[in-house]
Amino acid sequence: MIKTAEQYIESLRDGRVVYQNGQNVKDVPTFPAYKQMVERSASEFYIAMLPEYRELFNVQENGEEYSFAYKIPKTGEDLQRRRNITQTLSRLGAGGSKLTGVDGLNGVAYAAHTMDKALGTDYGKRVEAYRKWCQDNDPGICAAVSDPKGNRELHAADSKQQHKDFYVRIVDRKKDGIVINGCKLHISHSIFSNELVVLPSRNHDESSKDYAVSCAVSCGTKGVKFIGTDSAIAGGGGHPMIIFDNVFVPNERVFLAGEWKFSRLYATSFARYHRLTAATYKHVQLQNIAGLARLIAEHNGLTHATRIRDMLAWFAMYTEMTEAMGKAAALDAKIDPQTGFAQPNHVYTNCAKYWFADNWHQAIKYLQDIAGGIGGTMPSEADWQNPETKPYIEKYLGGVAGYTTEERLKVLRAINGHSSAFMGILTIHAEGSLSAQRMALYQQADWELFKAAARSALNIPTDHPNFKNISRESPWKLPK
Repeated sequence: MIKTAEQYIESLRDGRVVYQNGQNVKDVPTFPAYKQMVERSASEFYIAMLPEYRELFNVQENGEEYSFAYKIPKTGEDLQRRRNITQTLSRLGAGGSKLTGVDGLNGVAYAAHTMDKALGTDYGKRVEAYRKWCQDNDPGICAAVSDPKGNRELHAADSKQQHKDFYVRIVDRKKDGIVINGCKLHISHSIFSNELVVLPSRNHDESSKDYAVSCAVSCGTKGVKFIGTDSAIAGGGGHPMIIFDNVFVPNERVFLAGEWKFSRLYATSFARYHRLTAATYKHVQLQNIAGLARLIAEHNGLTHATRIRDMLAWFAMYTEMTEAMGKAAALDAKIDPQTGFAQPNHVYTNCAKYWFADNWHQAIKYLQDIAGGIGGTMPSEADWQNPETKPYIEKYLGGVAGYTTEERLKVLRAINGHSSAFMGILTIHAEGSLSAQRMALYQQADWELFKAAARSALNIPTDHPNFKNISRESPWKLPK
């Protein structure tokens, strides 16, 4: 089935426990601070029903219709279709209800099937039964990955940690399920989801095997509590803490329970999918940023200045390189022969994420340079609405003739918003920090191929299949 927007709104009334700015939120859909986030999420379900988008967003299979989000990706074209859906939602100002959870589900599914083949476990069957449940119920779904970590130099179970719950862990094993305790941090959109896909954030050793846990938990489950992001930092509390206070999870929703050697695979499999998602939605955001740069240059009469054109050219490169790497990662997918899962190209995906995150502050520097000081010192919206002060603002904060002062102020406010510490920190750390991408790139790079290329260029023999039969001498020679 596919849910309507109204059914999604009603599904948020499941008894979930939410705290925001010191208040216990009694009803998420009607809580004033959540209005925009709720509308954006509900819009994803609404758009999926529209005739012009229904075929893109949904799958018809065996006489049933379900969200494409819950289809197993088997080809690069499947990954690219997911990118098209994400970018469509971003451009329409909608989405988020399935943004991270789909990547969590696919990462967990791939890891579970891989582990089953190695250990003879049956977690893969559980994941696919859960996927079928998602196809039948169309939930909003969210990945819960990042742990508080405590002293990051120490493993989870190290006695030097202040307590045992810096990572989510199994605290009890029952015949029909497990009990988990702990916390997940900055879990975007989780307050507005229906389901949480919990998985490890790192590798664990044998002493920390109880921390090797993955499962699906409904947001209204007893013991689950959300503490929203300070709305003064991020409007709508959209990146909250999730507390798991002795939460019972039935066996059919448990996808990893102590098999510590595979905890790393669960984390990296999720990251591989999610960094592709990051490059996908970020391209839409970077188009916006590039557009703001061009608009404020026009408002300020600076489009003929060489230094400004250089910055604008950089914005075009920054934006389109992000899209190119994301598209390449999807279409150059690796089809795993054991599971049949399509996974994005490992290297391209991490390159895309690192590229846009590492260059974000340079983009903001250029935006601020083009905008000028007024981007930080402009009067408030209330002063613009005040009839006593508006005429002065209208007169003195205008720019090039042909553009209204109101339009210029809107652009400046948008630049100010993108320049916030919240946006900077989010861009660097969402989908994994820069160091995480560097580590992945080092591990995934084909060093043997690179070394063979160097040897071949130097006429040093190599057995690498790509280069062993290549001669560095000219294929054609002048006749004697």
